[in-house]
Amino acid sequence: MPVDKTNTSPPGGDVATFTQLLGRCQRQVFLYALGLLHNAADAEEVLQETNILLWEKFDQYQAGTDFARWACRIAHFQALKLRSRKSTEERLFSDRFIEIVAARWDRSFDQIDDRREALAECLGKLSSKDRDLVMRRYQRGATTRGVAEALGRSIVATRRRLRHIRDRLLGCIRRSLAAEERSGSI
Repeated sequence: MPVDKTNTSPPGGDVATFTQLLGRCQRQVFLYALGLLHNAADAEEVLQETNILLWEKFDQYQAGTDFARWACRIAHFQALKLRSRKSTEERLFSDRFIEIVAARWDRSFDQIDDRREALAECLGKLSSKDRDLVMRRYQRGATTRGVAEALGRSIVATRRRLRHIRDRLLGCIRRSLAAEERSGSI
């Protein structure tokens, strides 16, 4: 599939948005393809073919939806194409197995979304002081020691407080997911 090298922006979008979305999901798409194919070289090939299609079809992407999920769906079809090009002897798994794995990945996307929503809701229930502590600690590159020093607290007290907050968040998330499950919305 030839790529038009004269076109410097993806159809229907700007390069910066496309690049940011693509960069965030590369590892996930590769691991998805690897899970389907169990061959790193094949997964890498599928990733590259998927990236080209994502670029070409970017005008079909609906802003605000899960780009990684959309990318994995395209990778799924690219993996099937790759499998059809290979001889039957080279295939490690049956097509049925591939479909089952893909369906489980789709369900896991839903579960991750549900957990992310529950986490956001539970973070909102924390006091502003506790929420600030969690946000400081989980910034990229942050350490418990660095946060403790910035707040003028001991590292032991900071660790203890974070452990307590994480336990509360975990309990809140579990209750939220259980309530969703009981109501039938999951």
